[in-house]
Amino acid sequence: MRKIKIFNKKKIMITSLIILVIILFILIFSLYISQKDVRNWIDINIFRKNVFEQDIETISLNTDKNNQIHVYNNYVAILNDKSINLYNSYGEKITSIEININSALFNSSGKYLAIAENNGNEFCLIFDKTYMWSEKIEGEILQIHVNRNGYVAVITTDATHKSIVNFFDSQGKKLFASYFATTRIIDASISDDNKYLAIGELDTTGTIIKSTVKILSVQNAYQDPENTIIYTYEANDGNLITNVKYQAKDQIACIYDNGLGIIKDKTYREVVKLDNDNITYLANDFNNHVVYVKEESTGLFKSQSNVYIVNTSDFQEKAYQMDISVKDVFANDNIIAVNVGTEIYFLDTNGWLIKKYTANQEITNVKFSDSLATIIYKDRIIIVDF
Repeated sequence: MRKIKIFNKKKIMITSLIILVIILFILIFSLYISQKDVRNWIDINIFRKNVFEQDIETISLNTDKNNQIHVYNNYVAILNDKSINLYNSYGEKITSIEININSALFNSSGKYLAIAENNGNEFCLIFDKTYMWSEKIEGEILQIHVNRNGYVAVITTDATHKSIVNFFDSQGKKLFASYFATTRIIDASISDDNKYLAIGELDTTGTIIKSTVKILSVQNAYQDPENTIIYTYEANDGNLITNVKYQAKDQIACIYDNGLGIIKDKTYREVVKLDNDNITYLANDFNNHVVYVKEESTGLFKSQSNVYIVNTSDFQEKAYQMDISVKDVFANDNIIAVNVGTEIYFLDTNGWLIKKYTANQEITNVKFSDSLATIIYKDRIIIVDF
C-alpha cells in the first residue's frame, strides 16, 4: 500500500515566519549599515538615541562655590571646599572624600583618579570611590598623569630645572625622578604595562623650536639611570608637539601643530597632515584609534563635516558624516564627542552613534568617561548615561 505523507501546516507556517523574520532583519541591518537616512531614522525612532535636556538627570551646583568637575569610571566628581563629592549616573550623591587640594589638576584612567594642586606640591590618588594615598613633592606641580593600573607621573618645575618627571607606583612609592634643565615637557603618558613613560618635550632655547618624543624605561631608571631614555624621536624643525598618548601594543599617538602620527617599534608614521584648512580637529586619547575632522563644501554657504576614525593597528578608516559644521571634538578611551553647538553626538570608534544630546543653549563644556557624559553649565550638570 502506498504511504501518504502528511505535512504539518503549523510547523511549515512557523518555519516560514522565522525565515521571513531573518530575511527582514538582514535587509534592515543592511540598510542601517549602508543608508545614512535609514540609520538616522532607526537611531532616533527605534533605538531612542536622541535625548533632550528636560528629560534627563541633573546635578544642581552651588554657584557661590568654586566647583571643579571631572568624570571618571561611573562617577561625576565635584571638588569644592577641599572635598570631592562623587555622584552616580542618576545624580545621586554617593560619598565625599576630604583632600587637601584647592585648585585641582585632574587626570583619570579606568577606575583611577589622580588629583594635584595646580602650581602646588601635593597630590593624591583615588581608586573607584576609595581614597588611596597622597604625597607632597618638591617644586611646583604642572601636570599629573595616571594609567589604568594606578601608576602616576607628576611633572614639576623648580628654580634650576624647567621640568622634572616624578614617577610613582600604585602604592605611592616613588620609583624615579628625571631632570630636564632647559626643556619643557608638554605632555606625558604611561604605558598600560607600567614599563614605559612617553614625554613630549619642547626646546625653545635656540632660534628654531625643536620638539622631541622620548621614551623612558622604568626598569632602566632603577638599574641603569644613565640610560633611562631608551628612544628619542625628533620632529622636523619648527613642528610643535602638543599631545602624546600611549595606546595598545606600546604605540604612541603624537599630535603636532601640523598633523598627527604614530610611533611604533621605534618608527614614526604620519597619519594625518594638516596641509590645508579643511582638517579642523585632531584627537588621540583612545586605546587604538585617532580621529580627525574634515570640513567639505557642499554648495553655496553649505558644508559637511566628516569625522574620520582611524584604527592605529591596521590604519583602516571609517567616517561619520554630519550635515553641519563641527565646533569641537572631545575624546576619551573609546568614545568620541562631537559638539555642533546646541547638539552633541557621542560616537564609538566603529563610527556608530551611541547618543545624541540636544540642549536648550550652547554647549561649551563637556566631560565624559566610557560610561557617562556631563554637559556642564554654571549652575547645573546634565548627565547623559550611555
